Amino acid sequence: MIFYLYGLKRNLYLKPYELQRMQLKRFRALVKHAYERVPFYYRKFRSAGVKPDDIRGFNDLCKIPTTSKLEVQECGLKDMVPAGVNADSLIKRTTSGSTGIPLTILVDGRVTDFYTAVYNRALFEDGLRIRDRMAVVADPRSFPRKRSIFQRLGITHYAYISIFDSVERQMALLRDFRPDVIKGYASSLFILADELKGLVKEINPRLVFTGAELLEESSRKIISSAFSAEVFDLYACSEFSLLAWECEAHNGYHINADSVLMEFLDDEGESVSSGEMGNVVCTGLFNYVMPLIRYELDDLAVPVDDGCSCGRTLPLIRHVEGRADDLLVAADGRLITPTVFFPYPFDDLDGIRYFRVIQERMDKMRIEVVPRETSLKDNGLLEKAEQKIKWLFGDSMQVEFRILDEIPLDKSGKRRKVISLCSKNRINLK
Repeated sequence: MIFYLYGLKRNLYLKPYELQRMQLKRFRALVKHAYERVPFYYRKFRSAGVKPDDIRGFNDLCKIPTTSKLEVQECGLKDMVPAGVNADSLIKRTTSGSTGIPLTILVDGRVTDFYTAVYNRALFEDGLRIRDRMAVVADPRSFPRKRSIFQRLGITHYAYISIFDSVERQMALLRDFRPDVIKGYASSLFILADELKGLVKEINPRLVFTGAELLEESSRKIISSAFSAEVFDLYACSEFSLLAWECEAHNGYHINADSVLMEFLDDEGESVSSGEMGNVVCTGLFNYVMPLIRYELDDLAVPVDDGCSCGRTLPLIRHVEGRADDLLVAADGRLITPTVFFPYPFDDLDGIRYFRVIQERMDKMRIEVVPRETSLKDNGLLEKAEQKIKWLFGDSMQVEFRILDEIPLDKSGKRRKVISLCSKNRINLK
């Protein structure tokens, strides 16, 4: 891992053309490997009439058809690994399955070490120190089964806290551990910060890392204020590990271009321009035991050509907008990004602990609200929110508010803030 980390840190300040040259070289090598040794991709390339030598530059990427999660699920793992490699001998990583059936990803020890180094590069760049005590608040199914060599040597210290524990239990474990750094799901850290406020200041971490879910600005402010710490957001997935991360400038998310080739496409499969929203399509440049080439991540993001004031040359994503299947649909067919809902449609969030938006049909939306002690009906908050919904989505939109004591976690342990049951597969956003 240390070997990989050393090389990755040198890549932070490469000239853009050097990064692109590295990406293309690694992409072409992966395509050749997949064509020659991976049954799934051999069939896919042959069906599309594409051979490895046809890929000479970035303009040729579109010759290779994208790969969906459903294709990989239906294919079976044996067809996804190189000929002669025993899939049972590899390490299994599983996606959260928050929007459907979980997907199993296979890696080996080499890939695991590389992904660990990619993650740690971002954490160290943001201020993590080797001897920091880190508390990880996450789904226990993602916790490592054995301690790293640094933990066994007593160099690093980690505490793993389940998001399924009560807030009081999580707080007690954090208080006992006294972490320098906290890393966790955005919604879990928001609930801790919001419900325990003054108590979490006792923990006094130096850094807070959020991930796994969309972090809206209002939640960031509450988490940062409650913990009295700077918040850095991370964009990751099980398929490719850490994709992008915030630096101290907070100008967006630096893409790990030396680990993954990310494309941002419209619904016609064309690359979007800087500042435009696109579907995220990824190719992992290091995992040869289960290559994923032009894989549809089903996320939406906004790439930009701007440089970052921090001086690092890794390219930037301005915003991660969430999942493509959580787009909401207005009466006239417009698709509306889920990020519009934070704090919209509420003018005042003081009376609301948190809420979730579920669009059940083109003409029906349910908003689940967990209030604080004050009554929401007395101040007209819900009526004003309904008016805003109808203004944005159309007068035909039926809006139902449900007042709840608690919004349950998804099976993945996340708490999705927007769920759309009727989004369309196209980009035409408000």
